[in-house]
Amino acid sequence: MRGLQPIVVTLGSPLPSRFQSVGFRGEDTLLARAATTWSIWRIPKHALILIASVEICAVTLPFFADKHVTTTALGTAGFLATLSVGYSGLTYRWERARRALLDEAQPALCPNLLASWGFAAALMLPLVLACLVIAVAGVAEWPARKIIGVAKLHRYVYSTAGAMLSAAAVQLCIRKLILPYHAQYAVAMFVYTGVCALLVALAMLSVGETTVIRKFSDLKTYYLECTTMLIALGQVALLHSALPTLAWLSLPATIVLQRQAVRADLRAADDPGARPMNQEAWLLIAREVIAACPVGAVMRVDTADPAAVSYLARVQAGCDAIGMAGNSGLAVLLTECPGPNADALAVRLRSVLYRQGIEAHVAVAAKPRDGQSLDDLLAVSEAELIARVAATRVARSDSPEA
Repeated sequence: MRGLQPIVVTLGSPLPSRFQSVGFRGEDTLLARAATTWSIWRIPKHALILIASVEICAVTLPFFADKHVTTTALGTAGFLATLSVGYSGLTYRWERARRALLDEAQPALCPNLLASWGFAAALMLPLVLACLVIAVAGVAEWPARKIIGVAKLHRYVYSTAGAMLSAAAVQLCIRKLILPYHAQYAVAMFVYTGVCALLVALAMLSVGETTVIRKFSDLKTYYLECTTMLIALGQVALLHSALPTLAWLSLPATIVLQRQAVRADLRAADDPGARPMNQEAWLLIAREVIAACPVGAVMRVDTADPAAVSYLARVQAGCDAIGMAGNSGLAVLLTECPGPNADALAVRLRSVLYRQGIEAHVAVAAKPRDGQSLDDLLAVSEAELIARVAATRVARSDSPEA
């Protein structure tokens, strides 16, 4: 063919420019730029070494354990993993609210309720399957933990790896210690909780978070996790009984426990020195709770008087959270509170504030059905608040003293 010239390229010579691939630098890619912003690179090197060591051990230990897996064990593992995934899918909004509340009150200390199935897997299954159940449960729970400004993926992966090592420690103790049947379970609960707490404490110490360490000496810190382990023991007993199908009751039991924990954390203390949470935290919590509740209400109070917070905490008889609303207002979350109850509470609060000499207006908006968001309730309550303020001004202008 005419017009075509042969191209000769010797070894080691560069290709002609039209045949060279387009060059790029790895650090200019989107992935590389995103990797440089990961929060894990901002922690000390010794903390990185600790995290890497724990995670490597969690991944490699199951391969050195007993690999004998039966069909029954596979079925049990699938059952436990399905329950944990179902729990995360049904409760992720409530879980986000719970974790936002605990981050506001005591950062880095949030008991894990997945022990209902992780601990049961550690007692019943080979280590490989137990770790697989814990990993699946962890992946399913991540959307609930992924709170903007709060979530740290490397912390979550580390805590999941810690749960795997706790399962390994439980199986080691059960095999090595010759104890009565029930005593083995008691020791297993202590070991599972202790290893998890120890690993979290080491991680916190490695990054300099020493102020929260004393919380680990408070037995209340372990209440939720120990309760979930008791649920796990009941589940194990049912799986070994003549009615193994009833083991699914661990799912509603854990959901009830989680709801009670959220309500307890939301309840404002009757404390004269009570302070409202900041507006950002209140909005995050209220948005998740309102979306999760079939009914609920939001109350707005247009006062900057610090004493109003104390009276709010005393008057509200339910699971509520008090936060800031704007520059000089307060917002109250009333969970599972129907409209008539919210209206009655608003009337009572108006009279209490009036008797105490606190000048304030109170407005309330209730959610009668699913589909209404927090933004809808805030808009309704703000409109009512504006109307009440305007009506008060008109009444004052019409009075003889004016």
